[in-house]
Amino acid sequence: MPDALSSLYGGRGISLVSGRGSRVTDSEGREYLDFFNGHGAALFGHADETLVGALVGAAGKIWSPGAGFDSPARMELADILSGFLEGGRVFISNSGAEAIEAALKLAVALRPKRSRILACRRAFHGRTCGALSLTFNPKYKTMFKILLPNVEHYNPGELAERIDDDTAAVFIEPAQGEGGVYPLDPEVGREISGACEKRGALLVADEIQTGLGRCGAMLASELVGLRPDVVCLAKGLAGGLPIGATIWKGALGDFPSHTHGSTYGGNDISASVGVAALKLIKEKNYTAHAVKIGGELRSALSALKEEAPVIKEVRGIGLLNGVEVEVPSLDLVKSLQKGGLLCLAAGPRVVRFLPSFAASSEDVSEAVSIFGNLLNFH
Repeated sequence: MPDALSSLYGGRGISLVSGRGSRVTDSEGREYLDFFNGHGAALFGHADETLVGALVGAAGKIWSPGAGFDSPARMELADILSGFLEGGRVFISNSGAEAIEAALKLAVALRPKRSRILACRRAFHGRTCGALSLTFNPKYKTMFKILLPNVEHYNPGELAERIDDDTAAVFIEPAQGEGGVYPLDPEVGREISGACEKRGALLVADEIQTGLGRCGAMLASELVGLRPDVVCLAKGLAGGLPIGATIWKGALGDFPSHTHGSTYGGNDISASVGVAALKLIKEKNYTAHAVKIGGELRSALSALKEEAPVIKEVRGIGLLNGVEVEVPSLDLVKSLQKGGLLCLAAGPRVVRFLPSFAASSEDVSEAVSIFGNLLNFH
């Protein structure tokens, strides 16, 4: 029987059927150490008891009350998220790309007389048409240029001087993931923030991959000098269930009535698990754990450079880490999978490691051992 799924994503050649903590198992019964975690969406690892309990509890209640009706789970989630920014207002959607789309429309609504949108070279903000206009890599967008609004892309260090009185918004990742794992220089972040404040441009932080404690703070923006007006979240917000959120400072204003919406956004299943996830980050002090485990990983990977000249650079922040190599990263990713370690590429020459909060020091040692053994053959 032919595979009915589109081949858009390619194939890894295995079928994952179960997982617990930092481990997953395929349909053949083989276990893998998971530093891939659903492109980072499984921020808490797999089958976390607290999140499973929240999911089971929500499953027996109403699933989708719909926009316009009050929902205790949605309201509690929005109340927690609103605390991320002063007087925060919140729109809940289904994905990171949708969170970016909401931020784009909000920027135009709040700055209607301004025509410029700025973003970074190497940026990745999603594949829907609005988000794709912000994404830099031509391989994702050339075919669809007729559909895309105009966005100007600059190196991070060039952005501050490019912001003027006609700039509606600047979109930036505190640490680029897909673009090669490049944390923003804090001094550059402060310059961009200052320029936005001076010119009245909205600073939109894409925290879809960096937020929620992964980098060592609830928002990585505070670690790299960014003072955002708008924040976009998604991956990890409900432990891997589809959800996204756009948060903005309440003093900025709001969407005009009926100019944006979502059928499934803020559904009670995802919202209930999201509430549990946000509480769990604080209860378990996962931000500190991310700093510890991420530091151990980068230190161990850096130590490999002495033995493996194929490694050019190790960089990252918290649990978002990349190793730049002198060979195609996809080849290494496939070989690592055969060795029992799941990870992903971040461009043609960077291997990205996204361990979850469930990862331990022992997991780090095992992952680096698998990686080191593989590099000995290159």
